[in-house]
Amino acid sequence: MNFIGLIPPFLICTIPVLAALACMVVLIKEFKLSFGFIAVFCGLFAVVPIVAIQFFLEVFRLVNVHSLFSVLIKSILVNGVVEETIKMAVFFLFPSKKMSMKVFFACAVLSGLSLGCFETLIYIASGIKNLELRLLTAVVIHSCCAGLSGLFVFNLKNRSFKIYPFVLAVLLHGIYNYFAGFKMDSMFFWFSLVVVLIAVVECRIRYRAMNPEGLILFQ
Repeated sequence: MNFIGLIPPFLICTIPVLAALACMVVLIKEFKLSFGFIAVFCGLFAVVPIVAIQFFLEVFRLVNVHSLFSVLIKSILVNGVVEETIKMAVFFLFPSKKMSMKVFFACAVLSGLSLGCFETLIYIASGIKNLELRLLTAVVIHSCCAGLSGLFVFNLKNRSFKIYPFVLAVLLHGIYNYFAGFKMDSMFFWFSLVVVLIAVVECRIRYRAMNPEGLILFQ
């Protein structure tokens, strides 16, 4: 696909980020536009080390695949551990002292959303199939897992070591990628949608546990 051909997909992938940013600015009183820009930048910045590490693992065949179970382990390590760890790490760049938990969580979700949309653009450029579902599910899983990791980082910055949300993010992302790797005519592929649903529910539960007042869709 040439550069001109990527313009429409780029615009389509940008819409969710802009829409989410607009909603956060309007619906969250303390949310500043500058926070949103930082979140989007962090999400896009995370792509660089993620791609570098995954390329290194692939080139040197540090994670070998011999069976379906080993594919699952690879998905959890390469997609779950690597991606979620990098996504989580960039959250330390957020100006957390100026953010409430509500704003920090929103920024984490927005950061994951921007990364997910960029990943979808890469899928389009590489000619991967199942784009309609990928555009929806990959973006949602990235957003929810980022939200879970964001809760972990916020707790950590407030001297509360609650690692469970981050572990959930790693496992859910890895398992999602495992099932999403099957062809659509396989029943296993549709389990990826179940994982996405679980991620949304868990994200809501973990957020509400920390903030009973709720946030937008998490009321």
